[in-house]
Amino acid sequence: MAKPISLGIIVLVAGASAASAASLVLPHDRYGNKEGCEYLATGNVDSDGLQHLTKDYLATYATGCMIVDVHADPAGNQRAAGICGYEGEEMLGAEDFIVAAPLSSGTLKIYTATGETWGELEPCL
Repeated sequence: MAKPISLGIIVLVAGASAASAASLVLPHDRYGNKEGCEYLATGNVDSDGLQHLTKDYLATYATGCMIVDVHADPAGNQRAAGICGYEGEEMLGAEDFIVAAPLSSGTLKIYTATGETWGELEPCL
């Protein structure tokens, strides 16, 4: 099975500046959609629809972002800045995400910098 781009990107951005790394404050260590949680549990990819989030990393099948800066508002929403790598590209990019405060169900809603929904992720238990 193919591995998502996130594995290669971890190596690519890990040297960016460990001293600048930041972590999200989350009730659980790992979040994902069905495919993302399966990947985090097994390392196997069965679908390119995967999305997952850890306290220091956010990824899809084709994009992986190491979180390097986090700011929170009083309501518990967090703005995460990431250094990102992209499948098939040699370039790095910078992206911002908003991780909304967890819903009572434990679900996290994640938005892009422009306010579009990036995904709704469940805790991977």
